[in-house]
Amino acid sequence: MFKRLTAFLTATVMMCAAPLACSAEVIEHEVSVPPKMLVLGDSIAAGYGLEGYSKDRYSCASYANLLHDQYDAELKNCGGCTLVNSAVVGDTSQQLLDHINAGEFDADLADSDAVIISIGGNDILGLFIDFLMNDLGVTPESTMSDVMDKTKDIIGIAMDMKDMSDDMDKALKNFTSTLDDIINAVKAKSNGEIIVQTLYDPLDNFTAAAVFQSISKDKISRLNNIIKERSTDEKDNERYIVADVFSEFSGHGKELTNINDFDIHPNKKGHALIASCIDKVLRTKTYTYEEVVPDSSENDEKGKNSILMTATATGGLIVVIAAATLIRHRKKG
Repeated sequence: MFKRLTAFLTATVMMCAAPLACSAEVIEHEVSVPPKMLVLGDSIAAGYGLEGYSKDRYSCASYANLLHDQYDAELKNCGGCTLVNSAVVGDTSQQLLDHINAGEFDADLADSDAVIISIGGNDILGLFIDFLMNDLGVTPESTMSDVMDKTKDIIGIAMDMKDMSDDMDKALKNFTSTLDDIINAVKAKSNGEIIVQTLYDPLDNFTAAAVFQSISKDKISRLNNIIKERSTDEKDNERYIVADVFSEFSGHGKELTNINDFDIHPNKKGHALIASCIDKVLRTKTYTYEEVVPDSSENDEKGKNSILMTATATGGLIVVIAAATLIRHRKKG
C-alpha cells in the first residue's frame, strides 16, 4: 500500500512539474530571391552538354545550379535555398504539359517560390536536328567540310528545307495553345512566380551554316514572340515573367553554345549568361520565408507558474511521505 501511495504522489508531482506547451509566433520575412526554386523544361534547363552533366542534373555548372549556389549563400542566415530540377532532356512543350497534368510535379509546384521554365526548343530546333541527321546524314563525327559537301545539292536541300519549314510552322501553331495550357496548369498548382525564358539562336553568327541561318532566325523569332505575347492576358495582367535569353545571346550564338561541335546547347559561358538574365527578372519580385518564434514573455510566466506548482507539489509530497513512513513504523512497533 505504501509503495502504491508513493508512486501515485510522485506521478502527480511529475504532471504538475511538466512544462506547459508554449505558444509560438510565425513571422514572415521578405527577401529578394526565391528560397525554393523549381526548374522545368528541356535539355537546356537540365544542363545537357556541360562538363560534369549527368542525369541527376546537379553536378554541372548549369544556370539552375549557378542560381542555387548564389541564392544559397545569400540566404544562409534564413535557411538557404532549395533547388529541384525536373527538366527532361528531349521534352517538347506537349510532353512538359503531359508531365504536369499527370501530377508528377505537384508536391514541388505547391512548395515553390519560383518556377523557371525552358521549353519550345525541341518543338522547332528538334526538327532542325532531325533534318541534319536524317536528311544530311550529319553525325557528331562529321566535319565542317562534310556538311558543306552534303549541301552542294542546292535543289535537293531546298526541297528538304521547305518540308522542314512547314513542319516548324505547324509546331509553332501548336506551341501557342500548349504554352497557354502549361501556364494555366502551373498556376493551378503553384503560387510561385513563373519565369519563362526565350530561346537563343545558336546559328546567328555561325557562318558555316549560312544556308540555315534565315530559317533559324525566322522560326526562333516567331517562337519568342509567342512567349512574349502570351505573358499577359487580354486585360494586360501579368501571367508570367519573361527572361529574354535571346537578346542576351544575340550575335554571340557561336561563342555561347557548342554549335562548333554541331551541338546547339549552351556551353559554360552561355549558362552563366542565362543565370545572369534570369537573376535580373527574379529580383524584380519579392519572396517570403517563415520563421517560428516562441512567445518568450508568455513562456517566462508559464515557467514561473510551473516552478511554483512543482515546489508546492514537492513540499506536499515530502509531508505525506513522512507521515506515511511514521504510520508504517508505528504499525510495526
